[in-house]
Amino acid sequence: MTRDFSEFFGRYRWPASKGRLPFCIGHRGASGHERENTLEAFRRAAELGAEMWELDTQMTRDGVVVVSHDDHLERVFGIDRRISEMTALELARLEEVNVPSFAEVAALGRETNTGLYIELKAPGTGLRCWQHLKEKRQHFACLGSFDTAQVRELRDASCDFPLSVLVRVDHDPHALGDEAGADILHLCWERAGARPQDLVTEALMQRAFDEGREIVLWHEERPAILRDIMALPVLGICTDLPDLMRRPIGGEDRGRQG
Repeated sequence: MTRDFSEFFGRYRWPASKGRLPFCIGHRGASGHERENTLEAFRRAAELGAEMWELDTQMTRDGVVVVSHDDHLERVFGIDRRISEMTALELARLEEVNVPSFAEVAALGRETNTGLYIELKAPGTGLRCWQHLKEKRQHFACLGSFDTAQVRELRDASCDFPLSVLVRVDHDPHALGDEAGADILHLCWERAGARPQDLVTEALMQRAFDEGREIVLWHEERPAILRDIMALPVLGICTDLPDLMRRPIGGEDRGRQG
């Protein structure tokens, strides 16, 4: 099965000749090499050839969108504080903590010509991110969430960026796509056994395409599985290790020119 992405790229004003397909989407940046969701991780991912960065959004007490998977800082930084309970200035003043603002990451994306694949965590961050991207005319971006209400909020507001719904194992991707009004089904199936690629059937893909949707796949770091899924007609694949996708795997480069 092959896929022509030209209509999608044209509709959303994405660069028509940006790298290879499927896109390499650095998961929280190059999080296998640098601390996740930091400017260092995002810059490293760009240097390793990622066309997009997956990033997560939280919001400070005074309404500033920042980039962090967790609201709590314990897992990543070893600090018992919550982003949502601090102002942006208080967060910035914490020693040994380098949580960037969304504006900083977006600026780095413009500098490096890298797309933003934005996973909305804290409610309310979607509209703020969309507004920032519009103001900067930064079209190479996508907004999405596991929370269908956050995606639907953007759809109902006539968001002119592609919208993604993230789908857990054993959930119906097509039903969630309808519920969210999504343009992309993001299948988060990395824990679905030893061969999650077997779940991405031709019937599943064809139904998504017939319904006008593209597919993005989970973060994957196992070379044998990457080899299989890079041959699928999907828009992108997340990975902690962009260098696995942007060099030959097993002696053969599976990326398609796009």
